[in-house]
Amino acid sequence: MFEIFSYWLLIFFTFNVMGWILESAIESLYHKRLINRGFLRGPYIPIYGVGGIMLANVCMPFRENGFVVFAAGMCAATTLEYCAGSILERIFKKQFWDYSMLPFTYKNRVSLLSSLFWGVQALFMVYVLYDFISPIISAVNPFARHGINAVMTVIMGADAFFQIRRQENIDKILAKLSYEQVREVLIKTIMQIGNPSQVRAAFMNRFRPRGADGCTEEKQEEQEEQTFYDG
Repeated sequence: MFEIFSYWLLIFFTFNVMGWILESAIESLYHKRLINRGFLRGPYIPIYGVGGIMLANVCMPFRENGFVVFAAGMCAATTLEYCAGSILERIFKKQFWDYSMLPFTYKNRVSLLSSLFWGVQALFMVYVLYDFISPIISAVNPFARHGINAVMTVIMGADAFFQIRRQENIDKILAKLSYEQVREVLIKTIMQIGNPSQVRAAFMNRFRPRGADGCTEEKQEEQEEQTFYDG
């Protein structure tokens, strides 16, 4: 029983890393810069591990029928994606992926295009990837497999713990800031990026408080000083 658990746990970690490589590569190519995908700091995305194991167990019984494999994989992965997105949003109060730019979405958590992609992934998993990975995992020495699983569990567990703590601290800090404080911090931060130009200054002044005549507070002070000296 323990050997079976150890086998699937290592497959879980393998799919985590492969999912991170896939998503990071796609995002990096799209944005033309290196991007580390996922909530965690390390090179792994746990939902791919869960999804990989789920697809292997859900779709393998239908291996003789590719259409059923596609349909089962698409439905199972879409359900997992929606449930995971909903749970993460409830816990962390923010959305970790957004399909609003795609057509035919539901609450921006799932989309028709992504669901079709999961169906293709299921075909790739059943007919290519699993047959390639399974013999390699089985060939790993049991002692080495247990060691890898233990190290990865500690690393991912610590990573998740600190990321959750970090998110909670950020939320607490933001909760203590008023709207005016947040606005002033954003204005000062943007103004300090590079060499502040007149264009940037004029743009940011639009967000500063204005008087009854429509002038900013700084402009009003300048006008009052000028009036004083002229008088």
